[in-house]
Amino acid sequence: MPNPAALCLDGLTDIGNRRQNNEDAWWAGQLGGASHSMESGPAPLQVRLAEAAALLIVSDGVGGANAGEVASQMAIGQISAELTRQAGALHDRATILPAIKTAMDAANRAITLKAAEPGFDGMGATLSLVCFAHDAHAYWGQAGDSRIYLFRRGRLRQISHDHSPVGRMRQGGKLTEAEARSHPLRNQIDQSLGDPNAVFAPDTGAEPFHAGDVFLLCSDGLSDGLWDHEIEAVLGRLHTADDVRPTVTALVTQAKSSSGRDNITAVLALIETGPPATPATTGRWRRWLGL
Repeated sequence: MPNPAALCLDGLTDIGNRRQNNEDAWWAGQLGGASHSMESGPAPLQVRLAEAAALLIVSDGVGGANAGEVASQMAIGQISAELTRQAGALHDRATILPAIKTAMDAANRAITLKAAEPGFDGMGATLSLVCFAHDAHAYWGQAGDSRIYLFRRGRLRQISHDHSPVGRMRQGGKLTEAEARSHPLRNQIDQSLGDPNAVFAPDTGAEPFHAGDVFLLCSDGLSDGLWDHEIEAVLGRLHTADDVRPTVTALVTQAKSSSGRDNITAVLALIETGPPATPATTGRWRRWLGL
């Protein structure tokens, strides 16, 4: 199988059934190139990693009336702008994760400063991001309880870890998924951008990717609305680029129907096959065909 070098990206957000405003924000695109932010556009984005790194971001504002939506929009704007500025660092495996951490730190500082202004006290935002590099690795960063999932060969796996007491208990095997959903502390998080009372210590990591893989970033409105096996079932119907938009729509629609207590956001990347043939490869095939 050829090395995967092309991605299909799309996203969708919905206010849900109970909220008066949407505090979620998302961004998907190629650094320095085409992107979608909050609006999905006429069609999913087709991205070739040979040209530049691709980026997915989901941010969920916290602070309610205190401008959580401002914080989440600041998060995606700061991160996408900073990583575009550091595009050169994204070509070297040794500098990609430091660049992501630098971008997250910059966004945290900006939101913390904004939260000190009148009318914005207490605002903040979660952050989940994945940067797809040409070395066939997805480099990720995480703060809060929005999530990063990988769907591969029919199985769903959560890559990120929820920064919450309940998340840690579930990850440690002390709570089942059902128990975590009903726990009285399920909405408490201890990492976010803009929190002046906690040391900002986001998680970062790297995950190799392969053709056919699907990466899903989502706010907790989606993971609260759908069980993991339901997310897995929806993603199991995604096979080609033509399935990406219907899959994003199905995830958000089903979560809204099942719960809808919060804003709901889903952003997807389907890893597609195939870099273009190199001249040397093309020559070999032409000789094999007798051309």
